[in-house]
Amino acid sequence: MSAVEIIAEIEKLPKDERLAVIHFVDAQLRAEEDRRDNEAADAALAESGDNIPWDAAKKRLGWA
Repeated sequence: MSAVEIIAEIEKLPKDERLAVIHFVDAQLRAEEDRRDNEAADAALAESGDNIPWDAAKKRLGWA
């Protein structure tokens, strides 16, 4: 089933059920984003090397 078909089926639901699905999907997306962020943070913390000041990090990234 394609995303377009899934969205069409969700749109057919009564308002309360549709909102419940939307809230469920939102919660799942947020949980996955948190999982990925935590995984990236754990990997960064596991790297060796000295901590550098935020201003220096921004310069290295070309943000300052």
